[in-house]
Amino acid sequence: MDRRQRTPAQADRGERGYSLPELLVVIALMGLFIVFGGPAMNEAYKSYKVRAVADGLATDIRALRYNAVSNRTPRTLTINNASHATAPNQYAYTNYKGDAITVRMDGVNIETTSAASITFNINGSTGAAGNTTIRVSAMINAERNDRYTITVTPT
Repeated sequence: MDRRQRTPAQADRGERGYSLPELLVVIALMGLFIVFGGPAMNEAYKSYKVRAVADGLATDIRALRYNAVSNRTPRTLTINNASHATAPNQYAYTNYKGDAITVRMDGVNIETTSAASITFNINGSTGAAGNTTIRVSAMINAERNDRYTITVTPT
């Protein structure tokens, strides 16, 4: 009877690592995830960006109205839509501290606005005859254009 003991190096000889076919399968799966998941993630990011800009604009409008009422001082938000030759797709206002704030919308367009500015009086009204409408949009892909409409009522 041969009772030779195997050394640890001999015991692990069959289990050295991954085989070439196993590595190729993993690389192929990673490639498929990148090819099909990459554009979807890009579209999701662009969609998020438009929604975040629209939410930020709506929040700034609400805050400006609140500041006009609470400080009993008229507040104005100036809007530059995509048709402005200088500084398009941005809006500006003065915050409650008196600091001038300009928000630039990179990659997102202000399509239309019924007024170039919105002024809130000390009672929170705009003094306009009708609603003020602001639309923000961005092309997500060749077939999809996400668009959000923000409507400011006069009262």
